Amino acid sequence: MLSKWDDYPIHQVAQPVAQTVGSDAGRYERYWFAMHDTDLTTQVGFGLSVHPNRGIIDASISVARDGRQDSVFASGALNRDRDTTVGPLRVEIVEPMRVLRIVLDERDGMSADLTFTGVTQTIEDGRMRRESGAVLISERIRTVQFGEWSGHFIVGGERIEVTRDRWWGFRDRSWGSRTTGTVAEGRGGDDGTIYFAWTLLRFEDECLLVAVNETPDGRSEARTVAVLPFIGPDDPAYGEEDAITRSDVFAFDIDYEPGTRRARRVDLRVGPRGLVDRHVEISPIGQFQMKGLGYFHPRWRHGADHGGEVVGTDSWKLADLDPTAKENVHVQQISRAVRQDGAVGLGLFEHVAIGRHLPSGLPAGLAPRI
Repeated sequence: MLSKWDDYPIHQVAQPVAQTVGSDAGRYERYWFAMHDTDLTTQVGFGLSVHPNRGIIDASISVARDGRQDSVFASGALNRDRDTTVGPLRVEIVEPMRVLRIVLDERDGMSADLTFTGVTQTIEDGRMRRESGAVLISERIRTVQFGEWSGHFIVGGERIEVTRDRWWGFRDRSWGSRTTGTVAEGRGGDDGTIYFAWTLLRFEDECLLVAVNETPDGRSEARTVAVLPFIGPDDPAYGEEDAITRSDVFAFDIDYEPGTRRARRVDLRVGPRGLVDRHVEISPIGQFQMKGLGYFHPRWRHGADHGGEVVGTDSWKLADLDPTAKENVHVQQISRAVRQDGAVGLGLFEHVAIGRHLPSGLPAGLAPRI
């Protein structure tokens, strides 16, 4: 099955690009974006995934602001050219590895036209592989970039103008195979257990990325630290690896809100062994439910087949949500951070812990720390 991509010299195997190399139902590729204002009052998230062995493309956008969160979801059939548009949502690559645009055509009073411009290189994050016995549960690679946003969005009857000096954020691209948090969860040995902590912090002089996936007994499945310098408009947006300082020596000490698995405060220590030595106190301020982008959503989970193109909405008052319900455990929190030298940074802390995690004192299921 040929597609437009077969005119490009990008093939890895002797078959057309649109054909996958296996029948793994968890095979996917995903775009994720987030932005926040520098006053930390609002977070906007966007995601778009293709599931080639399911023939599905799905996307969503969500805005957390003024104590509520509003989302638009879309799902449909994936075409052979893998065009990154479904329903009223689309991603446009304006300049690879540097400038991307996301668009929501008006739907139930929400719309958006937002452009991301990278202020660091796009870098390869840690690779992850998870198995249950002989069964592959997850295998993925992820790229990450810090950036600034411009454009506008409309929610709740209000038009918010977005300028690069006041709206910062991030994006990632991931691809591989994944079942946890998708419609494939629970098949082939995946019991849904997950421990993931990720922070993206922008300081005046650098950007800091720290991420870890761990097994229930605390062994790392993926683990990375990267300190990224800022780039100018004429600097390369990828490929200058010598400019990135990396490590894998760090520890998150998470103080949970009572009765929950949600962070109240995070003490992050990187090093001192290795090239990176940082001590950062992270204070979460916002609350962004990842089900607003389909993660563990009861209807809009990634890869779900809705029988054709469908578009829908959902919204919540954040204070009314049960933080111990599985669909609400996975959150991002826009945060203020203070480095050991007093420098203040802004960014987000993402965390999801489902099931047992011995180093944190978390029991099986969703009960809080013992």
